[in-house]
Amino acid sequence: MSLFSVIGCTLILAAAPPTQEVTAAEKKAFLRQLKHLPTDGEFFTEAAVKKMSSKTRVLFALTPEDIAKYDIYPFAALSRGLLDNQEQRRYGVQHFSEIKHEDIKLFWACVLFEEGAASPEITQYLHAALADETLAKKLSEMVGPEFKAFQQRVTDAAEKQSKAP
Repeated sequence: MSLFSVIGCTLILAAAPPTQEVTAAEKKAFLRQLKHLPTDGEFFTEAAVKKMSSKTRVLFALTPEDIAKYDIYPFAALSRGLLDNQEQRRYGVQHFSEIKHEDIKLFWACVLFEEGAASPEITQYLHAALADETLAKKLSEMVGPEFKAFQQRVTDAAEKQSKAP
């Protein structure tokens, strides 16, 4: 990562406005709305993702208890759609520490890293996750056959960051 990338990430993180606390009612409305979003195959339509883009903070606030009775797939599919938008990627970097559900956090970290948008915090998070057997297994399932190469890229990036002044 270049010095300009580090400075850019630092400026983005420093400029992040405080996030308004998410209420139980907002979470309930989000979950209800997610069930009824239109899909195109196995993913949500572009219009559905755009509609939900203002609710990323609610997605980040969901806890394991909030979605215990749901399959994780719709949350990952929505996340994938959101992550296709540069503004949402920027939001994800700025508010990464606010993601409460481990699987959602892993997914966002993985995609942000692969998109070249990961902050040092996200890279270090992934590096630590790769050292944890359970989280590494989940990452392997998310990444698929390219997992070994992904693992090496994360390790290299984390080591490079640790050597930077």
